[in-house]
Amino acid sequence: MTLPSRLAGFSSKAYQSVEDAKRWAQTVSDRLAEGRGAGHYVCVPHPILPLMAEWLAGTGMDVGVQDLSRFGPGPHTGDVTAEILAELGCRYVMLGHPERRRDYGETWQIVAEKSARAAQNGIVPIIIAGEPHRDDDVRAVCAEQLDHVLSAIDPDADLVIAYEPAWAIGVADAAPAAHIIDSVAAIRDLLGSRSGDTRIVYGGSAKSGTFNDIVAAGAARPAGIPDGVFLGRAGLDPHAFLASVDEVASD
Repeated sequence: MTLPSRLAGFSSKAYQSVEDAKRWAQTVSDRLAEGRGAGHYVCVPHPILPLMAEWLAGTGMDVGVQDLSRFGPGPHTGDVTAEILAELGCRYVMLGHPERRRDYGETWQIVAEKSARAAQNGIVPIIIAGEPHRDDDVRAVCAEQLDHVLSAIDPDADLVIAYEPAWAIGVADAAPAAHIIDSVAAIRDLLGSRSGDTRIVYGGSAKSGTFNDIVAAGAARPAGIPDGVFLGRAGLDPHAFLASVDEVASD
């Protein structure tokens, strides 16, 4: 399936209750009825996946999750496989987030294995790539991270790269627009000429206004403008998420 040219996504992480998620979905579905949410997505905790898909039915939005197992069906207690997620309508999965790597010791080899499981089952991996510290060499860090994933998945598989420098996650403001433009251009160059559809979005304290700021700063350098944004906590407010949808769609 061809990925849309522009994407706006939101990860609810572990912030919302079921009722919170239902209220969020109701507000979004009221605004994006009749398929107006096509090209956008939300990544939720596993148990909410089928509920969110039901609540957003008719909007055109896709639903994803925030992790999956690197193993297939078998004796892996507590794991949620790509196979069962695909059966439930999962379209995207977040992989490689710094919090997963910090809290669970996930290596980039594990991220690559999960990416392969996802792609083999028609789920698009969203790879969270970016440098840990502000003075790191973005190109060198992302090259090392993405080499694992690109060598593990079929070159024809759809792929989303979410550029999220770890130093810009959970802070008041996104990374400076000029830095984002330089970094996205470097990542785009690293991806080369993959045959599968590939998109780059910006995360890392993204919020309403972030995409417009990047576009304005990157007018003379289109290769550095991402294909959308990926909101975390800022997207908990459905109106803020919808504002970012409008920004991305109007570009």
